[in-house]
Amino acid sequence: MNVTLLCSTGLYLEQDGAGLLVDALNAEWPPFYRLPEAVAQRVIRGEPPYGGVCALVYTHLHPDHYDAGRTRAFLQNHSGCAALLPKDGDPDAQTLRAGPFTVECHRFVHTPIPYPAIRHNVLFVTAGKTSVYITADAAPDCGRHREILAGRRADAAFWNAQYLSYPETRALLADAAERSFIYHLPADPHDGVCRKCERSFQRYGAELRNAEPLRSYPATLTI
Repeated sequence: MNVTLLCSTGLYLEQDGAGLLVDALNAEWPPFYRLPEAVAQRVIRGEPPYGGVCALVYTHLHPDHYDAGRTRAFLQNHSGCAALLPKDGDPDAQTLRAGPFTVECHRFVHTPIPYPAIRHNVLFVTAGKTSVYITADAAPDCGRHREILAGRRADAAFWNAQYLSYPETRALLADAAERSFIYHLPADPHDGVCRKCERSFQRYGAELRNAEPLRSYPATLTI
């Protein structure tokens, strides 16, 4: 599986010519990086390398993860594409199957911020023999993550930078996946979150041997 970080939160998973978009068609919400309009239009029109998208999935609908206009335009152009936009009233766990992908969606508390509460999912995605765990803005609740993983170890996992801050969450990064990636970083490398992330890797490098930050766009990984 190839996984491409398209913007601060947006991931494009590709397996055997089929694609899964996660939080990729996002809106402007500084300090995070919005998918450039030219790239968004290629995604919306299904131009290479985005011609095989079979599902559009969001962890939650904050603007740095979701843009209503872009999403509507994409779905109008791809009427057969599966879509999952989380909403209040959804079951705590649900599964979406599209092309080679199986997407488990598990309700999870959003990290505390001064905005109204919103439905938030973490995702466990499998395709073939490869699995990817996507946590977006999940609060650092290690017990809940371990409950969802239920002894499974993903091939790759994506976390926000707060997971570098505590011994128990640094241990979780090592236990949850073969490779862990810190994403959802501000576009400005001089932003305080980015500087704190860099200091954490310098300070806790021995605990973060399977982890690395993703700071550039696009960045493609082979999982």
